[in-house]
Amino acid sequence: MLGAHGPDFLVNGWQVSGTVFARRGLPYTVLDIFGPPDLVSKNYFALLYAVPARPLGTNPPCGKGAAIPLAPHTCLHAEDLPDGITPAPNAPFVQAGCETGFNAGNLGASGVCDGPAVSFSQGRNRFRGPHYFNTDFTIMKKTRIPHSENATLGIGFQFFNFFNHPNFGFPVTGLGPPTGLISYLEQSPTSILGNGNASFGADVAPRMIQLKAELKF
Repeated sequence: MLGAHGPDFLVNGWQVSGTVFARRGLPYTVLDIFGPPDLVSKNYFALLYAVPARPLGTNPPCGKGAAIPLAPHTCLHAEDLPDGITPAPNAPFVQAGCETGFNAGNLGASGVCDGPAVSFSQGRNRFRGPHYFNTDFTIMKKTRIPHSENATLGIGFQFFNFFNHPNFGFPVTGLGPPTGLISYLEQSPTSILGNGNASFGADVAPRMIQLKAELKF
């Protein structure tokens, strides 16, 4: 019962609600986006899993440390040295285009694809991207309108991404620069502008606040 006068007017009619979205990182596979010539010549033009240079160990952490522009810790070790040509010593995969077949390829050495032959299987969905966490929060105060039988007026605030928590997207999964870097934020499934940003092309990842008024009669 909503009181129209006295103490009840201050303490009654409050409504608090919210939503929580949480999941672990989604899986992804590292791909060679350049079709190896020997496979193209055999009429194979689909995407090809990258061939590991050695057995893959524990997945490295993947999160805000890999985000552009800072990116001090990429999700995967770089395939090339800063010159963009020389193979990196700790590269987890053979150079882009150096596959000789499925799960087989040649390591880079003094030139391109002229190093020792290797044959390891990466496996589908071997890696996982950053986790996702988002919270929305709403607080409303509903008051009965005087001299009306059932009409109420509600005023309050809605908070989208209440904690302003950044959720990072997938890293670049194709071999070659910038493999392992994260260049975007995941968009919220709920916001002032609707589900994600498909309709308006806006960035709805940061915290958003709106004043809400609701009249029921």
